[in-house]
Amino acid sequence: MQYRVKLLTAAFTVEETVLDASSEAEARQLAANAGGRVLELRPAKRNWLQPAAREEFNLAVFNQQLHSLIDAGQTVVDAIDVLSQNDRRGRGRSVYEVLLRELRQGNPLSNAMASLPSVFPALYVAMVRSSETTGTLRAAISRYMQYQGQVDEIRGKLRAAATYPAVLLGVGFLVIAFLMFYVLPRFSAVYEDAGTMRNGDPGFVQWWGTFVRNNELAAWGSLGVVVALLLLLIFHPAVRSGAYRWLMQTSWLGERLQVLQLARLYRTLGMLLHSGVSVLAAMRMTKASLPLALHPSLDKAVQRVGEGIAMSAALQDCGLSTEVAVRLLVAGESSGNLDEMMGRIADFYDQETTIWIDTVGRLIEPVLMLGIGLVVGAIVLMLYSPIFDLANIV
Repeated sequence: MQYRVKLLTAAFTVEETVLDASSEAEARQLAANAGGRVLELRPAKRNWLQPAAREEFNLAVFNQQLHSLIDAGQTVVDAIDVLSQNDRRGRGRSVYEVLLRELRQGNPLSNAMASLPSVFPALYVAMVRSSETTGTLRAAISRYMQYQGQVDEIRGKLRAAATYPAVLLGVGFLVIAFLMFYVLPRFSAVYEDAGTMRNGDPGFVQWWGTFVRNNELAAWGSLGVVVALLLLLIFHPAVRSGAYRWLMQTSWLGERLQVLQLARLYRTLGMLLHSGVSVLAAMRMTKASLPLALHPSLDKAVQRVGEGIAMSAALQDCGLSTEVAVRLLVAGESSGNLDEMMGRIADFYDQETTIWIDTVGRLIEPVLMLGIGLVVGAIVLMLYSPIFDLANIV
């Protein structure tokens, strides 16, 4: 969430800035590190069509740099101090100052990170807290980097698969709108002057063209409403959440989406268990990384595991596993390497998702091109059919 902060600086000047924070307390903490006194703090108003601002603090780069410095023998305090001196971006410097202040006061790194939830996810904080008791901070950072890389890889494949169809739909929509609202009305005016429709039937070209020319405001307004509705479907969180729940209820696509989310579930659980987090705590932390549609099922599974039921049976009863996952979980429970088996399950689901993405990508692109071509061809045929009538061809 964004907060608009008004500060009184040491030079007795008033400055106003916008900060990204998960709570008002975090925003005040970040603003205080910038120097001066907080005069006013309020949530920044944002249009629902405006996408959320990106975080200036790059957690992936921070992890890589911190891992390299610790691997080179630097202490945590010295490593963060070096990163702070090398960072010249406003918000990044504030984050480093919060971490350094907490560390120099004797607080552990996990507590310092927990005070900045908008920067450091709860999963990452839990891994760091667990590694502090065993002295394996560098290994924990490395595991999180690997986890984030695997998640970003699948996300990148989904975006790449959706980019070309989205471009096709966008270009097709623009072409069809141009033909329907600009070209067709002008053709209809020419045909009306030439008197091509001798049988008295005006046809769709004359009817639509006359309507657009006589009601330009209504026609272009309706087009604007359609565009606004499309933007609403794309950007509004509530609409997107409702669309996702509807897709999850479909038979074919819903099953694929569930496999994608189950891969994240098992990968996150395996990472947390490998870091030393307890089973129940790991399951509760994983809830934040899953869509709202799966939260009731996961809550039920947490309750059943808390009652002493095996995780494999609890996840199966709550619809959070498949036959392959159940077999691997049972094997992991009997051998004591449950975290490794969860990683294997996630890899299996990721491979299955990758194959499905490639297959659907090869099918949907020609289908979209064929559909757009048929629509454009039908419009062009309607435009030229009166010319054939004028030339007595038909």
